[in-house]
Amino acid sequence: MSFAEGRQRIAIQGLEIQAAIGLLDWEKQEKQRLRIDVAVYRDNFGQESTLEDCYDYSALQAFLTSFADREQIELLETILAEILDYCFKDQTIAAAEVWLTKPDVFQGAGAPVVSSALTQAQWAAKRNS
Repeated sequence: MSFAEGRQRIAIQGLEIQAAIGLLDWEKQEKQRLRIDVAVYRDNFGQESTLEDCYDYSALQAFLTSFADREQIELLETILAEILDYCFKDQTIAAAEVWLTKPDVFQGAGAPVVSSALTQAQWAAKRNS
């Protein structure tokens, strides 16, 4: 059974920003395109009757776009961890998936992607180890 099975999936897909990301000298010269895809999963759904009952995906989108205003971040893994921390601050989120892509690094010959898919409990165990 997948951790997503039987859960509501809420996603921000295809978000592209210009971000100061990377270790190489040329990456530190100018911002580059960063694609962010995030999906969160909730167990308690189906009884939403007001906006307050729903997941606030606009807040997630605003958090993700804030990486465009950040100082240089060397690793995609750093951004990945920050996104997972943000997602799991909400205790209604049972699981999350994050994909980060730097589409222009290899000039059209593939793209590096860092991703993770885990439950709230798995993330808590990693953060506490």
